[in-house]
Amino acid sequence: MRKFVWTAIVLLFLAGSAYLALNTSKVLVTSKAGAITEAKYMSSVTKTSAGEQLFVSMVMNDSLERLYGSSVSTTTVNNEYTQEKAQYGSSWSSFLSEEETTAKAYKKQIRTELLLVQAVKNYHKVTEAQLKKAYKTYTPKMNVSIITVSSSSKADTVLKNLKAGKSFASQAKQYSGDTTTAANGGKMPSFDSASPVVSSKIIAAAKALKTGDYSKKAISVNSEYIILKLNSKSKKESIGSYRDVLADSIINKWINTSSNSTKIQKIIGKVMNKNDVQVKTSQYPALKNAIDQYIVSTNTSSETSSTSTSSSSSSSSKSSSSKSSSSSSKSSSSSSSSSSKK
Repeated sequence: MRKFVWTAIVLLFLAGSAYLALNTSKVLVTSKAGAITEAKYMSSVTKTSAGEQLFVSMVMNDSLERLYGSSVSTTTVNNEYTQEKAQYGSSWSSFLSEEETTAKAYKKQIRTELLLVQAVKNYHKVTEAQLKKAYKTYTPKMNVSIITVSSSSKADTVLKNLKAGKSFASQAKQYSGDTTTAANGGKMPSFDSASPVVSSKIIAAAKALKTGDYSKKAISVNSEYIILKLNSKSKKESIGSYRDVLADSIINKWINTSSNSTKIQKIIGKVMNKNDVQVKTSQYPALKNAIDQYIVSTNTSSETSSTSTSSSSSSSSKSSSSKSSSSSSKSSSSSSSSSSKK
């Protein structure tokens, strides 16, 4: 469900950052062939493409966290995780295994992706025309309850029971494969039509429902069968109320366009420059070269508001930038994981 240009780097960071902490002559393995020390292991690993990517990802993640960490809340990360997990039902554990990750690591991945959006938002301009176009098809917050089952026959049973008058909450608790939402009667965290993790099929179904109604047919998502109930739908306000969320959605799609990968790399370089990244060791020249590919010939002064076409939005963006800068003085991609909805 989640598809992100920079996820390969993110996953490397999450899966193996520990090995870059190895920097002594401590013996790791002995055999008749000799000993392998931490230093020998490091020397070998850092000469590989994976080792270089991991090093870059650690530096990138630290820079993103320091400069934009205050822009991404734990609640936002947890909500996206819960929304995505609910759509996989009982197959979520299998999904994590296939991705060779854990729940904790996946949440870190979500956070890094959201941080990258905030970073790119400060360097890539979103036009007023883009905002207006996105607003036309935008649907604000909707709250749904969800029942996710593994087969069409189970879905038919649930639909039959609902038609017979049984409550949606009782059916969610009895049949839904996602234990998190099932325990709450199927209720998911609210989402809008710009959600990077909720399936476009679910969004379309929710938009078509009236408050209190449930879908009369199961929706097939991720090889699961989903039945929805619309609990509430927010009234659509003027475009000014949604500038930030629309800009984030536009930026998200821009990041996930493969032809923009070089531009994104340059932006990452600017973020590193702004964080004053300097490689302090000459022991591993490959690592320095990997970082230099990002930070050489970049110019942090080109940072701009993504919604600068609007004076009010520009002011808001400057304020956000100021907060990020202040936060930084005090002190986490094409793979299978954001914003492309199935």
